[in-house]
Amino acid sequence: MQALLQEKAARPRLHWVVHPSDHVGNALGYATHNRYMMESSRNYIELDNQAEIALHIVSADWYRPFEGRYNVLFTMWEFLDLPDSYIRAVEKADALIVPSKFCRDLFSRYTDKPIYYCPEGVDEKTYSYFQRPQQPARFRFLWVGAPNPRKGYPIVLEMIKVFEHIPYVEIYLKTTMPKMNFAETLDACLKNWDDITKEKGKMLSLERMMDRLPRPELADTVRTFGRYNNIIFDTRKLSVAELVALYNSASCFVLPSLGEGWGLTLIEAMATGCPCIAPVHTGIADFFDHKVGFPLNYRIVDFDLDNYSLKTKGFIPDTDDCLRRMIEVIENYPYALRKGRRASEHVRFFFTWDRAGKRLASIINQIQEKLN
Repeated sequence: MQALLQEKAARPRLHWVVHPSDHVGNALGYATHNRYMMESSRNYIELDNQAEIALHIVSADWYRPFEGRYNVLFTMWEFLDLPDSYIRAVEKADALIVPSKFCRDLFSRYTDKPIYYCPEGVDEKTYSYFQRPQQPARFRFLWVGAPNPRKGYPIVLEMIKVFEHIPYVEIYLKTTMPKMNFAETLDACLKNWDDITKEKGKMLSLERMMDRLPRPELADTVRTFGRYNNIIFDTRKLSVAELVALYNSASCFVLPSLGEGWGLTLIEAMATGCPCIAPVHTGIADFFDHKVGFPLNYRIVDFDLDNYSLKTKGFIPDTDDCLRRMIEVIENYPYALRKGRRASEHVRFFFTWDRAGKRLASIINQIQEKLN
């Protein structure tokens, strides 16, 4: 008993400002990050609202320092420059924690404050390896994400033009969106997409892209499940068990993202052994490469982020290469499954939430030692 008390006393004390039940600006990634990181940290950190160090796991736009504390901002970004709102948030923080090497290098260009690297993880018990059939009766490509350009939603919609009439292929889109006429929405989304993304030297505006996509104002308020030919369109709010079952039902996971601070859905799909297609850039590069998946070619292009008044550069995956990779996975599925198994073993060993919790405790210990 005495040893247990001593161990508890030796744990770093931490005020966890953002509670996992908070919506954190309706950002599912941050909410999930908060929940799992807090659960995994309880074995290594003493949570105390009176602690000297305050941790904020939140988008920098939502960050507000806690007066009288040493404030640590745990955040991320996906493009090659920070907007002014993020720079102001960094100035108000005493230290930063970021989940990826990309974010570490990016934020270090804007501040001399301490920046600590703490990768996120995956719940290896929940997202366990699932053995898929060598020859699936119907080949299901799964994409999971918000209906916006950064998550590669328009690129996935482009896939539909190729696969919608192939009976043994199924495209499953798991997203959040208001109820709408699927066929009309599809036509609107695909209109002029090639002109927007492939014109050399043209500034890409995510907001102008969004004008061509369905607006997600009613996200999470409408539950729909629809089918259009062999395209499944699912906007329901799923439980963790249902999400795991969805990953397990997929033959291949596709994430043609323009940028990720980490890449939560990708690492979850990898953990189940699902073969994955994604670009090796930004936060994704910490755990994904050709050894465990099928990398996508991409270009670095100019972006105009109107909402942030920011002109920056970012990454856009090659749509044609994504199609080639999808066909490659279909034609060499036993090989893809072997990559999927390696991916599962890799992330479920090196990138667990327990490892993340230990790493966070180590960081808080380092900060406490500096303060003392």
